[in-house]
Amino acid sequence: MKIFVASFSRSSDGALTKLIRRMKEEDIWTDDYAKADYILAPGDRIETLHFVIDRYNENKPIIHLWAGEKTQGCHDELWRRFITEMSMMQLCTNDTALNNLTDKRNAHVVGNIMLDNLDVDESKIPSFGDYNDQDYDIVLYNPPTLLSQDEIRKELESVFDLLHGKYIWIEPNGDHGSDLVLPYVNCKTLPRGQYLGLLKNCHRFITNSSSSCYEAMFLIRPDRIIQVGVRNSDRESKHAKMDIPGATEKVISLLKKMK
Repeated sequence: MKIFVASFSRSSDGALTKLIRRMKEEDIWTDDYAKADYILAPGDRIETLHFVIDRYNENKPIIHLWAGEKTQGCHDELWRRFITEMSMMQLCTNDTALNNLTDKRNAHVVGNIMLDNLDVDESKIPSFGDYNDQDYDIVLYNPPTLLSQDEIRKELESVFDLLHGKYIWIEPNGDHGSDLVLPYVNCKTLPRGQYLGLLKNCHRFITNSSSSCYEAMFLIRPDRIIQVGVRNSDRESKHAKMDIPGATEKVISLLKKMK
């Protein structure tokens, strides 16, 4: 039995590293979707949805990782629901996400594999001369795809108004509207470990990314996380138990039971 992991997101790729390594160790992973018995589809990216539709039409069984979550202000929530509807098994990070599902017959709460991979690489922590090394903000702003360009510009202005010292503005995720964000960017997307190193040592994390609800909650004080705008403004993880241990091993255990 072989499983193909359908990841088309830079942020997800880093979070999936440990899971894929464990799948290789158990000899249940393949890099050839045509030969796979199952497709493991993480998240809510439009690219993932398109891929899943094609595999569903080929009668490939779909397993949805991070099912049941909600992303306010974006089409992503709808894409996620479509993927869930085509899946024969749903893997959820928490009970709140599970309760969002219409059909729970083959749904499981496994925790969040992102939190199994919080290895920090502090090699990219900047030095600003007269500034203390930790005296910098991180900005990670992904465009809310349900907003107009004018609305996105207003949110960007509100972000910029928050900045009074040194900052690292990280490249957005490539969603529609990212071209409006790019003029502010001064840092390309980093490997996950280096990103976590910057996050752990920042003064403030100014963001509308789901990272504010996941990694940041375990690396910096809550008062240093500044939520901007509508995107992820009421993520279900804010109301759920998020420190469920051993998510990767729970997923592996369920996958190994597949025939």
